[in-house]
Amino acid sequence: MLEIFVESVANLEIVYGKDATLSNKENISLLGRKFLIQKLKEQGLSFDFHISLEEKGKPFFTHNSNIHFSVSNTQKFIAIILSDKKVGIDIEQTRKYNDSLIKRFFNKEEIIYLKNQNDYDKNKAFTQLWTIKESFVKMTGTGIANNFNNQNLTPINSIFTLSQQYTKLSAKINSFYIEEKDLFVSYAVQI
Repeated sequence: MLEIFVESVANLEIVYGKDATLSNKENISLLGRKFLIQKLKEQGLSFDFHISLEEKGKPFFTHNSNIHFSVSNTQKFIAIILSDKKVGIDIEQTRKYNDSLIKRFFNKEEIIYLKNQNDYDKNKAFTQLWTIKESFVKMTGTGIANNFNNQNLTPINSIFTLSQQYTKLSAKINSFYIEEKDLFVSYAVQI
């Protein structure tokens, strides 16, 4: 099983409402949980949907270790991935190329790849690489703090392979762009 869902925050607010006592960030998080549970029910799944967190913050279903999920959001969109294998997903609207982030989180080959892009493509390439890397660390549950620069994302003709030191997990990674929403979606599935 592998299912991916992307929905606008505005549409989810129409369906589920907005809690005036919560911050915008907390509301989006709550909408993500409600959207996740709705999609599980639509898949015909029924179990206690209680969510716990691993040591480094990766969420999992306390009462069903056979269903894996990941949720990501921007201010305008929420993405969910469901699978019977470990997964991670990240979405981002195109972000401006950022030298300080590049130097902190990207390795030498990735920096060369990004610097070789024209100004228009540089922002898109930066955003795509970021979402790919983040989807992988969300799958592994290791977080971005000390793991982005341990990843080796090799771009060859716009096809990427990824490996990471210190983890034995391998993943199939896919990335796509939704042009009308200026949105990159990348996801990693354990293989």
